[in-house]
Amino acid sequence: MSTMDFASALGGGGGAPAAPPAQGAAEEGGESFSNSLEALEVAQEALQAFIQLDPDHADRAIAAQCLQNVIKLIASNQESAQAGDLTSLTRALQGGASANAGLAGAGGGGGGGY
Repeated sequence: MSTMDFASALGGGGGAPAAPPAQGAAEEGGESFSNSLEALEVAQEALQAFIQLDPDHADRAIAAQCLQNVIKLIASNQESAQAGDLTSLTRALQGGASANAGLAGAGGGGGGGY
């Protein structure tokens, strides 16, 4: 699979970057994500699968770089949720109660008991 094929599979099509979907329109291929963290976790799984399956070393190297960035984004989202900062509040307001699901209990900042 070439880089163009990989970009196309990710929705980039190899041309100019696509505009972000409208709020609430996060459906791609029948999947709907309730928040950005969930979408990042799916992207992480997809990149890991691609790295395992693709025979082209150059493509795997690019995918590994992408995977590192996705992991950084996941960590940033989790730190934000644990700190309870404004970004976390914005995500919670946009994504509803599930936007920071599972993260409130990880930090000391609230969250109900299970």
